Amino acid sequence: MFDFLANINWLELLFSVPALIIALSFHELCHGLVATALGDDTPRLQGRLTLNPLRHLDPVGTLMMFLFRFGWAKPVEVNYLNFRINRKLGMALVAVAGPLSNLLLALFSAYCISFINSGLIPYNPYFTAFFSMLLAYNICFAAFNILPFPPLDGSKVVAAIVPDSFAEFLYSNTQLFMLLLVLFTTTGYVGKFMEPLVGWLYYFVNLMVF
Repeated sequence: MFDFLANINWLELLFSVPALIIALSFHELCHGLVATALGDDTPRLQGRLTLNPLRHLDPVGTLMMFLFRFGWAKPVEVNYLNFRINRKLGMALVAVAGPLSNLLLALFSAYCISFINSGLIPYNPYFTAFFSMLLAYNICFAAFNILPFPPLDGSKVVAAIVPDSFAEFLYSNTQLFMLLLVLFTTTGYVGKFMEPLVGWLYYFVNLMVF
């Protein structure tokens, strides 16, 4: 046990925790904001239109994130029957808001790092470490969530463009896909699939900033 504690990078953990909490909370908040803008008041009634992490974090999912680099937050509940637009399109827009929110935070982090490196923000190694972790988490979250596996956000985009019968198949087998996703993630297959996505997103962010 003590050997395990000695091998922990406590400085990395110090910056990982707030970076992770911010990334997850902002992701879920943006789901709720888009759903609300489309006419569904469910997120507001459930208190999800906030950056308060206590409203968004799932204790088990957050612990899994640190231990196995795979976890989850409390999903924002949405009632598509309340949407003022096409329901499939509405669900796709709500879903896309999650990865896009992470890309926005990644861009923000990259700009902050750029400002620090250029001297516009006084250099502080702790600031650099924090924004580097925030950048990395948000790039990975964006790449992971656009994968077309239920219950990830990418599956809802797929469901909006495929025939209703296939969309129903995706939604009705969410638990099975979830188990497969956990299996593929823990065995490293999802990581290999994500590598090019992460690389492209880093390239996009660098292109926008530098």
